[in-house]
Amino acid sequence: SSCTTGTGLDIHAVLKPGQHVGGDLYEVLRAGEHRVMVVLGDVSGKGIPAALFMAVTVTLVRSMAHQYARPEEIVRRVSDELASHNPRMMFVTLACLVYDLQSGQVTCANAGHNPMALFGPGKPPRFVFPSTSIVAGLFPGNPVCCESMDLAPGDTLVLFSDGVTEAFNKEEELFGDAQLLAQLGREPGQNAAGTVSSILQAVSRHAAGAPQSDDISIVAVRYSPNG
Repeated sequence: SSCTTGTGLDIHAVLKPGQHVGGDLYEVLRAGEHRVMVVLGDVSGKGIPAALFMAVTVTLVRSMAHQYARPEEIVRRVSDELASHNPRMMFVTLACLVYDLQSGQVTCANAGHNPMALFGPGKPPRFVFPSTSIVAGLFPGNPVCCESMDLAPGDTLVLFSDGVTEAFNKEEELFGDAQLLAQLGREPGQNAAGTVSSILQAVSRHAAGAPQSDDISIVAVRYSPNG
């Protein structure tokens, strides 16, 4: 992503819409001299209403990221704005990461989204930042929690939508969390693009011709402060 040139972050994202107009969204934003925000979200429902709700969400995320530094504040403000005019009672799950490039720390606010996977040199893949808050957009004034962690060079965080782990094969078996971690352990990829490609190929092998019913979104962020 050109907006992250010189930040020490290698970011790659892919969004494969399902059979209908989709509601997955992602955004990568240089939110300040030393801050980069990465967001992945999944809107409830399908079709045009979901696509419109997604578009409004992305606009709000961009706006709030420039006004507020902390991810929990960004998510809370986006949620409140969505809730203030939401006659269809739609909602969006949101995972929001803010990288502080000075401290080498990443902070996550998660509103009902999947946890994300972390791996790095000497670190087998595991899930981090478990979901801690209610989905965004339904009710105003929801508290949003956040968690932080220090990054080591080579650490990669993988955000994904449930279209990945809930991909079915013809026997209606899910791809699942365990297979995702196993794949990252076997083929982590040399860079963020390689990580995304590895997951996509594993999901495709699992599905083996079964139709893709949900959007598949994956964002990989590799921390390489000296490269």
